[in-house]
Amino acid sequence: MSHRSASPWLVAAVIAAALLVPAVIEAVWVSPTAVFLDDASRNAQVTIGNSSDEAEEVTIELRFGYLDTDSLGTPFVRLLDDPGPEYPSAARWLGLFPQRVRLEPGERRVVRLFARPPADLPDGEYWSRLIVTSRRAASPVAAGDTLLQAGVNLEIRLVTSVTFRKGALNTGLALTGLAALADADSLVVRAGMERSGNAAYLGTGHFEVVDAAGAVVRQWATPLAVYYPINRRFVFPLDSLAAGDYTVRLRAEAARADVEEGRVLPAPTVSDSIGVTVR
Repeated sequence: MSHRSASPWLVAAVIAAALLVPAVIEAVWVSPTAVFLDDASRNAQVTIGNSSDEAEEVTIELRFGYLDTDSLGTPFVRLLDDPGPEYPSAARWLGLFPQRVRLEPGERRVVRLFARPPADLPDGEYWSRLIVTSRRAASPVAAGDTLLQAGVNLEIRLVTSVTFRKGALNTGLALTGLAALADADSLVVRAGMERSGNAAYLGTGHFEVVDAAGAVVRQWATPLAVYYPINRRFVFPLDSLAAGDYTVRLRAEAARADVEEGRVLPAPTVSDSIGVTVR
């Protein structure tokens, strides 16, 4: 399936889209940052708040998008303004209220989401992104007998995920092209990832560095979300690991500590490994 061109979004937005904990960019925060709806629960809500000491003007919109990677393997959220029928977009039949709010310092507001899917919607998973755009509210400034409106034209956007699920769902993950390189004091890992089934793959990637004796000398875990085939780049600190030959192991399991219980779809655990030399 071809990918239509779209502007890359910051990794901060990707992280927010993958997690369920409150996300904060500058003054505005959103919780949760992953919303799930289905035929039995067609309504949901998120809370947005302002943690700063100045008022914020906030707009909220829904657009189709999914996690992708660029040519360097860096993740970003790809947004499509006009997705064709080949894309499982929920944006056209999801609604929200309100779409614009002014948040005073310390204030929070509830944004309500509702789904009105077509009656003949096939089983599967359908995606959208909730985009929260924050702008510092204009402040009145006295200038003689004139009251001016002064403001900073700084716009901050936070992208979170909204998923609608219908009927029987299944997913899985295949790992391809695992590569690893010890570069100075960092370990760089590249991994191709492709999901199967009619739903996105959500899971956790467990990375281990194993020495010649079979001992695990370094380990990390990172959230995974796979919608379409990606080739993702991971960078981890080696922390002065002794020179020598090692094995890098990657194990992907369908489990996420940051996602609401029962929302991660089951899938077989998959793994791969490759050698790496630390000099």
